[in-house]
Amino acid sequence: MTLAMDSSHPEWTVDELVRHRGDISLLDRILGYGDNWLEARAVVTRNNLFLEHGEVPAWLGIEYMAQAVAAWAGTRARVEGRQVKVGFLLGSRRYESSVAGFPEGCTMRIRVEQEMAGDSGLGVFDCWIRGRDPRGESFEAHARLNVYQPEEFDDLLKVER
Repeated sequence: MTLAMDSSHPEWTVDELVRHRGDISLLDRILGYGDNWLEARAVVTRNNLFLEHGEVPAWLGIEYMAQAVAAWAGTRARVEGRQVKVGFLLGSRRYESSVAGFPEGCTMRIRVEQEMAGDSGLGVFDCWIRGRDPRGESFEAHARLNVYQPEEFDDLLKVER
């Protein structure tokens, strides 16, 4: 199925696509999406739960990327008439950031592209964060994320005795 794409007017809000809520929800807006990609925006504000000494540590870029992957999965679910499901970040490979932290006041664009998908719910995504700090200096981070979205979350919680 081909996803609709209108980068100027995405159809859903972040809350409609990602199960995170409140302070743990890091994305502000979906900018656009397609069959195998999504781009989102995040602004680091003083209310950010992870802000330390005026910046969010760069290693948290992995969580920004993971939430963008979740938003991509949410768009697929919505387009196909399914409910948005829980997914899991299994790990990352080769995370690199040009900065030690994302400063308060910066705006970031997070782009995720699906590289591989298995029938079992496993997937691999190439992910980028690009942004500018309040002084106008650009920064970038990149990683590959391994993710898993089970068919039924409740099945994972059942314990056989």
